[in-house]
Amino acid sequence: QAMRDLYRPRWPLLLTLIVGIGAIIALTYLTSKPSGEALPAHGGSYVEGVAGTPLRVNPLFTTNEAEQDLSSLVFAGLVRLGPRGDVQPDLVEDEPTVSPDGREYTFRLRRNVSWQDGERLDANDVVFTIQAIQDPDFQGDPRLAEVFQDVQIEALDDYTVVMTLTQPFAPFLAFATVGILPRHLLGDLDAAGLIDSPFYERPIGSGPFRLIELTSTGAVLRSFDGYHMGRPLLETLELRFYRDDATLLTALRGGEIDGALFQSGLTPEKLTLLDDEDRWVRRSLHGTAYYLVYLNPDTPPFSDAEVRRALQHSLNRETLIAEVLDGQALPVDSPIVSDLWAHVSDPSAYAFDPARAEALLDDAGWVPGEGGRTKEDEDAPLQFTLASSDAPTQSEVAQEIARQWAQLGIRAEVQVMGASQFVEDVFQRQEFDAALVRIDPGPDPDLYPFWHSTQAFGEGRNLVGFSNEDADQLLEDGRQTPSVAQRAEDYLAFQEIFAQELPAVLLYTPAYQYVYRADLQAVSPGLLFTLSSRFYNVHLWFVETEPPTDDDE
Repeated sequence: QAMRDLYRPRWPLLLTLIVGIGAIIALTYLTSKPSGEALPAHGGSYVEGVAGTPLRVNPLFTTNEAEQDLSSLVFAGLVRLGPRGDVQPDLVEDEPTVSPDGREYTFRLRRNVSWQDGERLDANDVVFTIQAIQDPDFQGDPRLAEVFQDVQIEALDDYTVVMTLTQPFAPFLAFATVGILPRHLLGDLDAAGLIDSPFYERPIGSGPFRLIELTSTGAVLRSFDGYHMGRPLLETLELRFYRDDATLLTALRGGEIDGALFQSGLTPEKLTLLDDEDRWVRRSLHGTAYYLVYLNPDTPPFSDAEVRRALQHSLNRETLIAEVLDGQALPVDSPIVSDLWAHVSDPSAYAFDPARAEALLDDAGWVPGEGGRTKEDEDAPLQFTLASSDAPTQSEVAQEIARQWAQLGIRAEVQVMGASQFVEDVFQRQEFDAALVRIDPGPDPDLYPFWHSTQAFGEGRNLVGFSNEDADQLLEDGRQTPSVAQRAEDYLAFQEIFAQELPAVLLYTPAYQYVYRADLQAVSPGLLFTLSSRFYNVHLWFVETEPPTDDDE
């Protein structure tokens, strides 16, 4: 029982938990290439549009996309996340060392790191940053405060920091990605002073770009020559701030900006307009959030796994995505989102298969009739309510789900609620038959908050009271072992159990469109753990240049 109480998660803390794995994905570019290919070279500029306006550039206090983007460009963390959620060195020279019991993390800093004002970055900066988060008056991200509050931190020397946890907690390294602050510039400030310091209008970080100018309409950044991963190839990176995606698209097509990430998606017609012009490259990306329908087992039909599987197989998610979401989503085939390192695809468990769905319902004793399916020898229809918030498009998605289920004689009555009522009834009281919900487990395969039996109470998010002893043990082991290989095995086994039990109907993950000028090279985003993840390897981006000719050699 004590094990199950370890790090009992609080909502929304564990929606963004991240963990590292040992594999490092190297992105390198050869200094010599065959004639005719683009060559990396220093110089050039790139202008990207962003929805939102930053108030400050502070990695501990980011509140919107623009602030996150600027913080990720100006500051660096001890580690960073690779395209598949694997932990990679950033300010540290190698992956952190984790003790066998999973409690002690040793970080060895690179010896060539300097702040953008030329001062040396050392272990004192790391200790200062973590202690600032631990201050009782800290006004920044409460998730950071909760994770670090009981962590013991010690600088063994100028380049070695040890953090000791009270209990093993594999997702801890996620929070080691937070940007480190310069003690020599901020060390005299208390927790309250940190949030309002004018430092954050012209911050000094250790990231790839220096902030040169910040206004309400944009920010100008220049490459930091002393960046520890090598001077960025782009000389200038500019962000311009816009109200929303519509104004971003207008600015892009009008030539005001070179690129933009569209969060709300683009209609097929707008995508065609972009794709018809060869001046841009468009990439479809997705994050870790996805939609599902929770099925309350206290509603009689849902206590039967065959009914739950029938509901999954009777949904044509491709049609739903095409007709309701303008194609701007991808079906999910696991409770761990695709492209994350622990994801294992099982499309057969979630595929649209109406014949199989009908057979499952027949086997479960739900026979078709004039008014829909009813239980054999009973007058009980296969009928329930489907709760949905009134968020944009969400009620439309719920209506399409109900329409498709009706084709098999399943009657789902859509119940649309305002946001506050939805949170109160679904998340707090858990009073629903079925509920359409968006969840974001974060870039970590840890699903303990959503599916462990202890999380059916209090502030856990096991909203349907899913209980399986084998699944519980796998989720416990997966969040405590420091072994990446063992975690992968645990989560593989959990995904297999989930596919059999199906406590929820899996739907889709939203797609985002990243559009940028065609001569910008080496852009290599992976999963969008945050929207600023698209800048994962920004120091390697370069503007295409002509290869040298024989006369130039």
